[in-house]
Amino acid sequence: MPMLSSIRRVLTGGTPDDLNDLPMTPSTAASSTPGSNSISSPFFAPSAQTPVIASTTVTPGGTKRLRRRKDKAETKSTVTGASFNLINGIVGAGIVGIPFAVKEAGLISGVVMIVMCAFLTVKSLRLLIETAKHVDVQSYETLLEASFGKFGFYFISIAMLCNAYGAMVSYLMIVKETLPSLLGYDDDDEYMGRVTLTVSTLLIIFPLSMQRDMAALAKTSIISVCFDLIMVAVVIIVSPVKQSVAAAGGLAEVVSNSTFRPDTFFVGVGVLSFAFVCQHASFIIAGSLERPTKERWGMVTGNALTFCGCLATLCGAIGYLGFLDDTDGNILNNLGSSKYADASTQHLAMLARGLMCTCMFFVYPIESFVARHVMIVLFFKGRKAHEGDDHAILARKDRRMALTLFLYLLALAPALFVKSLGPVLAISGSLGGSSLSYIGPGAAYLAVHGEEFLDMVRKRWNMSDDVGEGERPSAAHLSNIFNKLLWYVTFMPLWCSIAAIGIHFLAKHEEEEALKSPHIGRLGKIVHHHPKGGKQLPQKHTLHPPVVPGAGRRGSAGFDDDGGEGGENAPLIRADSMPRTMKGGTSHLQGPYGAAAAPSHVGTGIRGNREIAAAIAAKNAGGRDDGMDEDGEDDPQDDPPTFLDYSIAIFLFVFGIIAATAGMVSTLMP
Repeated sequence: MPMLSSIRRVLTGGTPDDLNDLPMTPSTAASSTPGSNSISSPFFAPSAQTPVIASTTVTPGGTKRLRRRKDKAETKSTVTGASFNLINGIVGAGIVGIPFAVKEAGLISGVVMIVMCAFLTVKSLRLLIETAKHVDVQSYETLLEASFGKFGFYFISIAMLCNAYGAMVSYLMIVKETLPSLLGYDDDDEYMGRVTLTVSTLLIIFPLSMQRDMAALAKTSIISVCFDLIMVAVVIIVSPVKQSVAAAGGLAEVVSNSTFRPDTFFVGVGVLSFAFVCQHASFIIAGSLERPTKERWGMVTGNALTFCGCLATLCGAIGYLGFLDDTDGNILNNLGSSKYADASTQHLAMLARGLMCTCMFFVYPIESFVARHVMIVLFFKGRKAHEGDDHAILARKDRRMALTLFLYLLALAPALFVKSLGPVLAISGSLGGSSLSYIGPGAAYLAVHGEEFLDMVRKRWNMSDDVGEGERPSAAHLSNIFNKLLWYVTFMPLWCSIAAIGIHFLAKHEEEEALKSPHIGRLGKIVHHHPKGGKQLPQKHTLHPPVVPGAGRRGSAGFDDDGGEGGENAPLIRADSMPRTMKGGTSHLQGPYGAAAAPSHVGTGIRGNREIAAAIAAKNAGGRDDGMDEDGEDDPQDDPPTFLDYSIAIFLFVFGIIAATAGMVSTLMP
């Protein structure tokens, strides 16, 4: 029986660490094929245990043995590698549209909008990861699920998929339009365009997209960013700024005529706001970072957005000043068609197009990673799939190949046979991009800290005496007519509704998480110094069995631990999926391996099981070699939110609505 039990654990990926090899039985031999290097399991239902790679060996005596080893740890990025991956995901193909956005918004207002969009992107990226750590979730989808339930989970998943898929199709179409002409084929030769696209992407894009971890793309991202730099340098060199400004009457005249353009300002806002969209890849990049602490993630986002902001400002301002009102939606189309262009300009313009095309080969895999991640979250079963642990799910190469190939073919089909998907992609990008970049982070923060928000509203609107704890504030609690008007003008009913919804679903989320085994995710172990809202942790973290009169405290064998009679059964305490360490508090006691220790009156069987589970979780986390400190990272949102924090979250939400509307208007207007 022990042997059969051990073999069963091997086949399910749950082998004990002290078993290095097991004898092959007829049943295990039938389940493995010669040359197989992994144990088979259902395609969409991977084991919840750590993946195990197995191989068959034959001893000198002729006995076949099944040897197993743990799957290799996820490849991690340095701060530099993660920064380049984030830059590559941001720049993409959007950099060539920045001059057009500056033209539509106005020179001064356009540059201001570039700086503001870069700042908001930094804030939203940090807000997302910090809020996720605060509630111990590992992905964008589970953060919205903890805040808004299943609706939030599926809403943000679909938004991520639409945004990533639209970008994948756009990049392939750029390759089809650019590469054939670079190779000397006629622009009207559709057959060669399709052949060139298919062959080039199969040889370059598909293998890159087959990588298992985002960190593997760091080197290609560095190359892509270097090419972007050269391309922007070409735009700066080739753009006839001096001639165009002189023909328009001088720089002062140009600035006065294009400081702010109210008629087309929102068109420019729509383009600029989506040029910095990268939040759908934020959790994948943050999870790939070695030791993804608040400080290191702050360095990644600061480096990436400072670089992207400077690059966009240079390209946008110089590109617009070079061609003024003739600035095209793709600045590269202006380089070779200007009346000031000569032979050298034509060659540089061709070089810029070649660099742009090459960048598409390197930026496509990042969007493919996001789309593949969403497919895993939506269609695969198990805790690791639901929490977005792509590395564990994609341990099997057949899963990785099938998903990557499916998404590649799904993007290739419209790129091959459709000439333009501009309106469809623009609308999906407007809605998806605004939801991911601004609406999602702001709403999630407000929902997660909903209780503190409602408390602040009660105090600031002088409702403390009229509104009880747990009751939602409303205009009915205001006696002053001016305050009631201000209540609706500031959309307080909306913000209070979001906060109340967040309180409900977050409590439900915590109840579900309390029943799960200890688990350290890709964002690392988080130490919570204070309970949420500054209150005692609710009793939902403890499961109490029925009280049996006269029953003593029982151990694992069913006997009294103290040999006495009477008393009540010990509570069956279950650790959170991410154990909370209450330094300076008494809500939870710290036990071995960072788990909450059971009180002294809990039976030895319960204590032993909890300590064993904590030991397994700690050992598995250590096996990942993610570089996290043994004591974990302090909760980045441990302190109560301030009025400024809520103001920024609400501003992100409002700006997302404005950006979505602006994008829709710019797409649908003639």
